[in-house]
Amino acid sequence: MGTGEESAFFSALRRLGAIHGNYLSQRVSLRALSRGAGRAATTIGAWLDGSRFPQQINSLVKVVEQLRAAAAAERFELAVCEAHLFDPSWWRRQHEMVARHRAESVRIGVQRSQAEATLGEHRAGQAVGRPLSELDPFDLEVHHSIDYPFTWLLDDYTFAYAHVEEAGAGTERAASLPALTRYIPRAHDERLRELVDRAKEGYSGIAMLVGSSSCGKTRACWEAVQMLGDDWRLWHPFDPTRPEAALADIQKVGPRTVVWLNEAQHYLMPSTGVLGERVVAGMRALLQDEARRPVLILGTMWPEYWDTLTALPRVQSPDVHEQARKLLAGTNIPVASSFSPAELEAAQRDGFHDPRLFYASLRAADGQVTQYLAGGPSLLERFRNAPPVARAVLRAAIDARRMGNGLAIPESLLREAAPGYLTDQEWDQSSDDWFEEAMAYGARPCHGARGTLTRIRPRPGQQASATAHYRLADYLEQHGRAAYSRTDPPGTLWEAALQHAKDEDLFAFARSARRNTNVDHLAFALKAARAGDHAAAWDAAETLNSSEDFEEALEMYQAAAANRAYVFARRKAAELLQRLGRFDEALAEYREAALQGHLPSVYTTVDILLERDQPQAADWIKQLVENTDLDILDLAIPLLQGVDEGAAIDIIGWLKDLADRGRPGALGRATDLMQQAGQIEEAVAWLRNLARRNYLGAELLLAEVLEEDGRIEEATQWYRQAAKSGYPGARSALRRLTPTSRVSG
Repeated sequence: MGTGEESAFFSALRRLGAIHGNYLSQRVSLRALSRGAGRAATTIGAWLDGSRFPQQINSLVKVVEQLRAAAAAERFELAVCEAHLFDPSWWRRQHEMVARHRAESVRIGVQRSQAEATLGEHRAGQAVGRPLSELDPFDLEVHHSIDYPFTWLLDDYTFAYAHVEEAGAGTERAASLPALTRYIPRAHDERLRELVDRAKEGYSGIAMLVGSSSCGKTRACWEAVQMLGDDWRLWHPFDPTRPEAALADIQKVGPRTVVWLNEAQHYLMPSTGVLGERVVAGMRALLQDEARRPVLILGTMWPEYWDTLTALPRVQSPDVHEQARKLLAGTNIPVASSFSPAELEAAQRDGFHDPRLFYASLRAADGQVTQYLAGGPSLLERFRNAPPVARAVLRAAIDARRMGNGLAIPESLLREAAPGYLTDQEWDQSSDDWFEEAMAYGARPCHGARGTLTRIRPRPGQQASATAHYRLADYLEQHGRAAYSRTDPPGTLWEAALQHAKDEDLFAFARSARRNTNVDHLAFALKAARAGDHAAAWDAAETLNSSEDFEEALEMYQAAAANRAYVFARRKAAELLQRLGRFDEALAEYREAALQGHLPSVYTTVDILLERDQPQAADWIKQLVENTDLDILDLAIPLLQGVDEGAAIDIIGWLKDLADRGRPGALGRATDLMQQAGQIEEAVAWLRNLARRNYLGAELLLAEVLEEDGRIEEATQWYRQAAKSGYPGARSALRRLTPTSRVSG
């Protein structure tokens, strides 16, 4: 099978699309075709315009059959020579041949060779992830569904369907229900399906589902991966922590792997050091790696975390989420918190097969069916009716999450914080085992769904921590964030957090403490900084500097500057050293900041060096130009000229060498100096040589030099060449020089 047959296949697809568009679209729309084929409308459209190869032959056949039925209804007949276009068996034969040819072409290509090398690691047991067929949705944090007594379910179920089946049959059906409720496709699922279709065709992609707690984000991702083939794997990094696991093994991700980032904020914005940005950089590199295509990154997060990760930084603030903002651009798939009327109707229709779904569709307030299924109302009822000590522990857990604790809340933090939520009488009446009783209450399932506060059990092979950790139910957490948004936690919560919170959570507590005048936010920031958190170090340094504790502020600025994202912290350290009279140390900090790309520090360094030794300043700026991409040539050239007025020729040679090495700006500056020195012929010869080597910008610059020298005919030739290369300025020059001729190229 060669390219001729493949071309004929795509021509047939385009002809089928033309027949649909010209004759049958009123009878069967593109959307109707997509529903019948079970594929997105954009995917069907791409098939019918011949721009995408249909990976799923059964779906293509369904499209053909629908078009054949529409043609019959419209009394439209194909010409004899095109009768095969409505023949499913013809499409199956052609599809098989084209698919085999495409697979063989890819197999012998470079990309497949690289992919095979990566797959070799997978076969050797080195690649990460598990086959999709081996996965349990609950291991991937899909919510368990409510499991009400069948008699409750059937109160409405048997009434609604009494005309279809008897109550006894309904009870039997309910008793054999699967762990997951039937799935109702919603608006966001179509965009997910398109992404999965692209992945099946060999393209890497990423989607971030953004919505409130328990609105169906994780379940939607689970349903999406079910459309992938058996040769796909799924990698869910979580041990020892989510970001650490992701960073440790991301290089081992092979082709046809789903990267599962449920609650993605824990991967992309941990507070400790630069871990989050390193994870993001690894994800971006993975998506761009042709040797490992296709990979599919699926993540979920709440809207407030999306806003934090994608917001532009304030002026003079560090851009700590720059990498994340670039990774997430265009990936947002909003997930509504409520079912639409049409989706509610679909849920009630499917209730015949799953009474839990039917019950939730009737009982859920404001169409919040998924929240109801995840046990949301039951969780709130359990919280509101909790005994005092259990309620105190739950309030401590809610506030710990509100103030900055990660998903895993240390038992010691809860034990020490909870008494602050009890009155004296409640505390006096509590038993000696009050904490154990409270935890048992929180662990109790709500109609089969996870309880209000449950212990995180280490998996086999996972290192257990010294203290137990607990997870608060998402729905209860979100309720608590809204209900107590204007309520300050008691002092016991802050004391327990400072003593027992994990290092990576301390700075989040510090940021929250800053809003509470009764809490020492600096204690949290300093502890986080000394644990390696650069953002906390910057925050602590600014606080200490404003209170004139200069020595400790200097220590914190220098700690923050260990992260290149905080290069201005190095400048602040230099300014502080100058203030303290430690000038040599200040100069060293300014120089280091300049090397890291901080332009104001370049000018400050030059000013200091010029006061001491002009040749030293010139030599330093020359080295900085050669070792960085900073736009400082206009600073360097006069400085070098000022050292020795007769050194202009040497500067030209230096700039030409920089241009040959691709240094931005060197081409134009060298040409300007050569013109000023009267070296027109040398400039023309040099530029002509670069232009013939397709050096970017050389054609246009050569034409401009020739025009300025009065060599209009030769300049016009080079302007034409530059116009063909796509330079708009060349077209303008040609119109000026040859007003009556047509500008082509």
